[in-house]
Amino acid sequence: MSSGPVNRCFIKVAVPCPLRKCFDYSTHDCPAPGSRVEIPFGHRNLVGVVIATLACEPSRTVKPVIRIIDPEPVIPPTLLELMLWAADYYHHPVGEVILMALPPQLRTARVLTDPESVTVYSRNNEVSEESALSLLSRSRRQRQLYEHLQPDHRYSLAMLSRHPALSDMKNLKPILGKLVTRNLVSEASQFPTTDCPDIIPFPGQLTEEQLEAVNRVNQYAGIFQTFVLYGITGSGKTEVYLHIIEQILARGQQSLVLVPEISLTPQLVSQFTNRIGKQVWCYHSSMSPSDRYKTWWKARTGTAGVILGTRSAVFLPVSRLGAIMIDEEHDSSYKQQEGFRYHARDMAVKRASIENIPVILGSATPSMESMEHARSGKYKLLCLTERTGKSQLPGIFLVSLRKHPAPDGLSPHIVDAIAKQLDLKQQTILYINRRGFSPVVHCGRCEWQAKCPRCDARLTYHRSVSRFVCHYCGKAEHSYETCPRCDHRLSFLGSGTQRIEEALAKQFPQASIFRFDRDRLQSLESLHKAITQVSDQRIDIIIGTQLITKGHNFPKVTLVGVINPDQGLYSIDFRAPETLFQQLVQVAGRAGRGPDPGKVIIQTAHPRHVYLDIIRNHRFSDFYQVCRDEREMTRLPPFSHIALWRASSVRAGAGLEFLGLVQQMGTELINALDLDTIELMDPVYSPMQKIDRHYRAQLLVKSSNRRLLHKLLGPWVRAVEGTRANRKKIRWSIDVDPMDLY
Repeated sequence: MSSGPVNRCFIKVAVPCPLRKCFDYSTHDCPAPGSRVEIPFGHRNLVGVVIATLACEPSRTVKPVIRIIDPEPVIPPTLLELMLWAADYYHHPVGEVILMALPPQLRTARVLTDPESVTVYSRNNEVSEESALSLLSRSRRQRQLYEHLQPDHRYSLAMLSRHPALSDMKNLKPILGKLVTRNLVSEASQFPTTDCPDIIPFPGQLTEEQLEAVNRVNQYAGIFQTFVLYGITGSGKTEVYLHIIEQILARGQQSLVLVPEISLTPQLVSQFTNRIGKQVWCYHSSMSPSDRYKTWWKARTGTAGVILGTRSAVFLPVSRLGAIMIDEEHDSSYKQQEGFRYHARDMAVKRASIENIPVILGSATPSMESMEHARSGKYKLLCLTERTGKSQLPGIFLVSLRKHPAPDGLSPHIVDAIAKQLDLKQQTILYINRRGFSPVVHCGRCEWQAKCPRCDARLTYHRSVSRFVCHYCGKAEHSYETCPRCDHRLSFLGSGTQRIEEALAKQFPQASIFRFDRDRLQSLESLHKAITQVSDQRIDIIIGTQLITKGHNFPKVTLVGVINPDQGLYSIDFRAPETLFQQLVQVAGRAGRGPDPGKVIIQTAHPRHVYLDIIRNHRFSDFYQVCRDEREMTRLPPFSHIALWRASSVRAGAGLEFLGLVQQMGTELINALDLDTIELMDPVYSPMQKIDRHYRAQLLVKSSNRRLLHKLLGPWVRAVEGTRANRKKIRWSIDVDPMDLY
């Protein structure tokens, strides 16, 4: 007698592979979308995520899943919708997008468990000790372990393993398992108790502008709206975040706060913890996998009231999300530059629209894109125009390097100003966005220069380690003082942080000087120690790169010197002026944040440049108008939408040839789809053609209509992926809304 037909469910699964499609599988049970399954894929077994259930059986034979890992989805429906949107918008393989968003443990077949639970064991009181010992008469090791368990006590595996009486017994877990199977021992989950840190209430009152910002955001509880919180440095944006969060917590909801680099902002973490206590959890790549999983779990279960994280935190499964805040929303760190090239700010706005909640983009220097949205009315603008407390914006002065030469990078104006600072027992920050001692190593006789053999870049001299170092591929070699070609003595031109440090040590031998760059600070511990030393006023002069501009609050810093910002004034990158403006305003904002007035000195060869004049006079809104006029005239973002094809190969010219084929495919699609408004450039070599032995080329495509651009990109990417040229040794990628064109 034959049995009836076996019911099967057919599912579509996202697999972590570089193919831009999902794969069909069969299973007897029907897992919900967002659940993980273990599947056969080629000659391997992989973990994939269920995307959808198929309405009918596929036309071709499909493989069965090996097992369903999750009894319930690890990715909730709204978050799965966000990930599918992101894969489509950025034209990236959906399996890589979804698996990237999971913590490392869940990218394997590990079963979902509470990371804080501990299994504890105790005697089963329903079985008498006499009966148990009789049952264990022939099991010496089980009997020995059982006799050690005292009635009405609970023991963790770690407690038992450490006990001297059981030191001769190795691998206790299977022995406990046998006692549990025999119903002589019970097992249960136990959760550790945690102390709640003292909470420090807000000591003052919000300003009228802060209160207006908080009230306007709270009017949109449960409603999608994007706000731009445009506040000058020191105006109390963080306090606005905290007041909004406190009201969200009071409604029983959670908040997600994104920061550019959480490792650089320990003060922000402390500020949140002091106000909100143990409900604050962090999430970033510097954490251990187990700690990241713990935060992921607490976000999912709703026990983390506030999650502070870097860009990947936008994918956390926050179950009761009430609002998202993006601090320093302009920062380029929110853009992933490799692999899945998403922008966390834009993902946060999309997620808020799906979740139907408000999202706040905060910055003293908002991006051109955000300001244009605010100008058009798509985003609502909230302004904080005054510093809190008694602090005032610093005076900004421009020093002409043409009139006042700067030996070793320091003009007489900055040297004199630092001397006065030391007399007043006040601190100074010197900002120079260049590591090392000298960026140019040159022979004046034969014109030889120290260049990287693997890149089209000069080697930078790092005196502290006696090395010539490439800042692109990392190649380092021993330094030398004479020319390898003609034996003439070499010249070391230009200034980096190490040269400034050395010059200051000669000028002010009595001062405490600290170099705040990635060469000196190579761990979180060393970074946090340095920040503490500055806060405790044990350092007089801080020399820093961009590390010093991000989120730090040092009340005794009353002088900021900018060594040479001119490189950003005439760069080929159209975003360079905006980036320079943001860096200068942010670093200037470190001065005068306490009761003492601040001063900023900017050394420049172009003191009459319009952007520097705007900064000097604190007419920050004028910058957006000047930059807007330039972008609108040239039809660059935010007045157009762009995508950038990149290709590289170890063979010179191969990337350019490949992009020639890509251009041909794009032209054919433009004609076929009647998209003649889209502008397709010719492929060109990248401005820095070779990096780490790979020759690089790029192809830019631009459109005034975002929808039409994506109408082209979808079939175009699939066509390129399917071409035989793709199988050659070419690295290629498509970057939608690129931040870096060069």
